[in-house]
Amino acid sequence: MPHVPLKTSAPARKHAECRHCHTRFHPVSDEQEFCCEGCRFVHHLLHKRGLEEFYNFGETMVPAGSFVFHERDYRWIGELQRTAEANGEEMTEVMVDVQGISCAGCVWLIEAVFMEHPGAISCLVNSSSGTVRLRWNTGMSDLAAYARDLQRFGYLLGPLQGKTSASLGALTRKLGLCGFLAMNAMLFASPRYFSMDPGDALVALFDIISFGLATASIALGGTYFFRRAWAALRMGALHIDLPISLGLLFAYAGSVGAWLKDQHSLNYFDFVSIFTFLMLLGRWLQERAVEANRRRLLGLRLSPGRVRMVRGDATEEVEAREISGGEEFIVARNQVVPVRSRLRHRGATFALNWITGEPAPRSFSAGGIVPAGARSLDDGDLTFEALEGWEESQLSALLRIDAEREWRNRGLERLIRIYLGVVLTLAATGFFAWGFGAGSWLSAFQVMISVLVVSCPCAIGVALPLLDDIAAARLQQYGVYLRAGSVWARLRHVTTLLFDKTGTITLETLRPANPGVFGELSVQTKSYLLRMVERSLHPVAACLREALLSSGIEPAQGDGAVREIPGMGLEWESPVGCWRLGRCSWVMEGDDSGGTVLALDGTEVARFRFREELRPDAAAQVAQFQAAGMDVYLLSGDEQARVEKMGGTLALPEGHALGGLTPDDKADLVRRRWAGNALMLGDGANDSLAFDAALCRGTPAVDAGLLEHKADFYLLGRGLNGLGTLFGAGRSHRRTTLRVFAFAMTYNALAVSASLAGWMSPLVAAVIMPLSSLVSIGIVLAGFRVPASGYFPNTKRL
Repeated sequence: MPHVPLKTSAPARKHAECRHCHTRFHPVSDEQEFCCEGCRFVHHLLHKRGLEEFYNFGETMVPAGSFVFHERDYRWIGELQRTAEANGEEMTEVMVDVQGISCAGCVWLIEAVFMEHPGAISCLVNSSSGTVRLRWNTGMSDLAAYARDLQRFGYLLGPLQGKTSASLGALTRKLGLCGFLAMNAMLFASPRYFSMDPGDALVALFDIISFGLATASIALGGTYFFRRAWAALRMGALHIDLPISLGLLFAYAGSVGAWLKDQHSLNYFDFVSIFTFLMLLGRWLQERAVEANRRRLLGLRLSPGRVRMVRGDATEEVEAREISGGEEFIVARNQVVPVRSRLRHRGATFALNWITGEPAPRSFSAGGIVPAGARSLDDGDLTFEALEGWEESQLSALLRIDAEREWRNRGLERLIRIYLGVVLTLAATGFFAWGFGAGSWLSAFQVMISVLVVSCPCAIGVALPLLDDIAAARLQQYGVYLRAGSVWARLRHVTTLLFDKTGTITLETLRPANPGVFGELSVQTKSYLLRMVERSLHPVAACLREALLSSGIEPAQGDGAVREIPGMGLEWESPVGCWRLGRCSWVMEGDDSGGTVLALDGTEVARFRFREELRPDAAAQVAQFQAAGMDVYLLSGDEQARVEKMGGTLALPEGHALGGLTPDDKADLVRRRWAGNALMLGDGANDSLAFDAALCRGTPAVDAGLLEHKADFYLLGRGLNGLGTLFGAGRSHRRTTLRVFAFAMTYNALAVSASLAGWMSPLVAAVIMPLSSLVSIGIVLAGFRVPASGYFPNTKRL
């Protein structure tokens, strides 16, 4: 494809709200109503199908994205249906995963679309687990057709993976039980609060019940923090769960001792139950936000799939991971070549953008060496000879998804170390001062327990998780979805931004360089054109398909298959004649004037030209980041000349646009130069190793099954303004965190002072603890703001 200068669009300095998904975006001259072409298409489709009731729910949802235009492999659901129907029952049902649920309207639409299909009986969507249960009359429905239809509305079906987090489910159950225990603990502590006679039999019974409730709270909820604190200590780290655990243990142990010694002034059983519940509530809020964003994605992980191995005159289908060097295997259309191989028998065309960053497909002749990860664009099956085994394949390393990595917040660890040292020193000082100075060791023990109890980080344990929850929810309005709670602390260390080129800084598909040509075509001609490109995997066909579908065109009907001639184009014998779309020299037989030509019976009908196009506001975002003092680099596997050209368009300094990089080159660069301060934004398998090395990771690709499972966040929509919004929210998050810490330190200073003076009692502690949490929550609600503009101001401190 000849190089064409990149087109950029200057964003307006105001937000618009997408008419379909309600995501806020920066409108540009050629798009004022929708955040992406996918949303425009789905909006049109909903009205065409009479499903506009969807908009009555009026909630912000996930942008549709470009995958609504492109073909996916749904053979798996056909096999699932055949297996389920094999039992011969009159009615059949299956459960599958679904991606894209974000509101009640999504649930309604998924069910409504299924009920339009023949044989449908019921469709039950579980939004919390991201699953859908389909029930139909056996032999009367086509689940693959439903999956393709649902994809057009912005939802993807996938095999059931069990996406629901077991840890979050267990935490939810602990929270409910500990809430029950805390409420009852307050009830049975009331005799002490109202100064009832300690010798009363009912009071003694209530003390026994309070002991049981506190013990149950420790066993059910306290152990959650004990295990996490101990695990961190074994790794040589200090976690916020450590002071929480120590507070619970001291309060419980002191209360048991006081109860056995009949010293009611030291009984903190109700405090133990309430504090456990509040800490679990904070942790649940923190986990819920990121877990919900993880559940939005299909649990399916990208794999090399299955191939047909050539065994003499027969073939056998096996996992691609079983391939060894020297073996022959067959790859079907749209399938990935799992290992470096030699192409046998005939030439073919492959897409390499996902693996190398090259935007244009590449043709290989028979005998050519095809790299691992190349995707076949050929209509027929292709035979290969493996030159390596799966374990030696670079694709094997790129597809490896390790467990979620833990990031140690050294600053927080230092703060916890100082905090614990001060608290323990003050508690010991108070104990010995009262014991030796006042001569009352009972009072000394009460002072020590009071200091240890009231210094528990209750305000922090509730307010900061709530802050994370609110921040994650508000960022979704700008198309930013967090997957890792630790991203806030890591953003503070980011001084370098690394962008992949194809599909990241540019849009996922090519764009028409002369869009006016569509206006010169009749609706009928455009419908014939859409029929030709409807199933093609070529990037040019994908561009035309997206442009036609988003403008409401439907494919023409007619017999005969569309033939794809590798390296040349498409051909279709339609009812009105022979259509050709492809290289000018092939379509017009000898004309080599360039462009992609559409012709009918040898007569030119239209000539298209295509270009890569920067995402709207990409140039403005890069300029803002550079003005704020950040280094911005472009890392790509594409040709150096093209990458440098794009670097010039983005006004990057010399040496900041690096092309011709292999996946290993990218990863080595990140490790050597930016390992502790880089945020990497990428979309393809060629970014996978660099992702592993970067401090923070983000992706605009959520339907490939790879980087979205490694990313700390993902961006949806056409633009990159969400990245600036994330940094702006990060600054607000930090300011609010510091205010909460300032209040917590002030509260602790006053509470510990009161304890050292001997003024603290279980009743006072039980009252001021929830009050301090309420004040800290108020600080969060009043303090956190997402920048209205989506950009951050020019400042050297992000």
